[in-house]
Amino acid sequence: MTWRYEMKVFFKDGALRALPVVFGLVALTGCGTEDIPPGNKGFLFDRTGALALYTGGHGLVKDTMLGPGTHYTGLYDEVRDVDCKDEQGKETIDVLTKSDLTVKVDLRITYSANCDNQEDMVKIIEQVAPDDGSTVNGKELYDRYLLPILRESLRNRLAAVTIEDVKNVRQELRDGIRKDLDEGIVNRGNPVRIKILTVSDIQLPLDIIEKNKQIELARQEAEQEQEKQKASKFRLERELFEAQEDRKVKREEAERIKEVSEIDAQRDKAVQILKAEADLEAKKREAEGILEVRTQLSGDYLRYLQILKDNEVRMELARSMAHGTKWYVGPDFLIPPDTDAKISVTR
Repeated sequence: MTWRYEMKVFFKDGALRALPVVFGLVALTGCGTEDIPPGNKGFLFDRTGALALYTGGHGLVKDTMLGPGTHYTGLYDEVRDVDCKDEQGKETIDVLTKSDLTVKVDLRITYSANCDNQEDMVKIIEQVAPDDGSTVNGKELYDRYLLPILRESLRNRLAAVTIEDVKNVRQELRDGIRKDLDEGIVNRGNPVRIKILTVSDIQLPLDIIEKNKQIELARQEAEQEQEKQKASKFRLERELFEAQEDRKVKREEAERIKEVSEIDAQRDKAVQILKAEADLEAKKREAEGILEVRTQLSGDYLRYLQILKDNEVRMELARSMAHGTKWYVGPDFLIPPDTDAKISVTR
C-alpha cells in the first residue's frame, strides 16, 4: 500500500469515529424548545455555554416579541414571558386620618400588563424578577407598580379627612385614587393598565364603631320619641278637630231645630189666628143670624107664642091638680112638688 492509500483510510476511519460526537453536539445545541402559555407574551433570552462553543450570550432579544405557543431555544437560551391576562386584586390598607386614628380601606382593582406595547414588555422583563425565574405574574406587577401609588394616594387623600367624615367620602376617595393611579402610571412610566377600581369598604377603629353604634342607637331612640310625640300631637289634633266638628254639628242641629220650632210656632200661630178669625166670623155670622131672626120676629108672633105657652102651662096645671098634685107658683116659675126643677112660666 502506498502512503496515499494509508492517508485515505486514516481520514475515512477518523471521520467515521468523529461523526457520533458531531451529531451529539448538534443534538444538544439545536433541539431545545419552550412554551408560552395562552394569555402570555415574552422574549427570548440568549445564553451561551461550552457546548454551544460560547457563541451568542447576548441577553434579552428585544427586537422580537413572542406570542403564545412553542418556541425554539436551543441548549442554553430561555424564554422570559409576562402574564397579560386581567388580574383582580384585593387589598386592605391601613391609613392614618386627620384625627390621628387609623382606618382600614378595602380596595378592589382590575389591572393587567400593557402587553400591546413592546417597550413596556421589555421594561417589565428587565425590572421585575419573577419568583419562578421565567414568568412575571399579576401579583408581582401589582407589588412593583401599583401598590406604592395606592399607599401614597390613600395617605395623602385621607390625611385631610377627619374620622367623622371618612365614611362620607368613599366615592370622592375612589375618584381621587383613580386619578392618582392614572397620573402616577404616566409620570413613572409604569407598564400597566387600570381597568376597574372600587373602594368596597372603609373600616373604622373598633372604639369608633362602638361609639357610632351608641350614637346611632341614641339617634334611633330620639327618632322613636319624636315619632311618639308626633303621633300624640296628631291624636290630640284629631280629637280637637273631631270635638270642634261635633260642636259644629250640634250647633247646626240646634239651629235647625230652633228654625223648625220657629217655623212650627209661626205656623201654629197662623193656624190659631186663622181659627180665631174663623170662630169670630162664625160667631159674627151667628150673631147676625140671631139678630136677623129676632128682627124678623114681630110682636104678633111673640104674643102668639106666649098664648101657646100659657095654654100649655094651664093644661099641665089642670091635669096635675086633677090628680091632687100641688104646685108652688113663684113669681116667674112653677115648681113641681118634691123637686128642685123649675118650669119657666114665660117660655
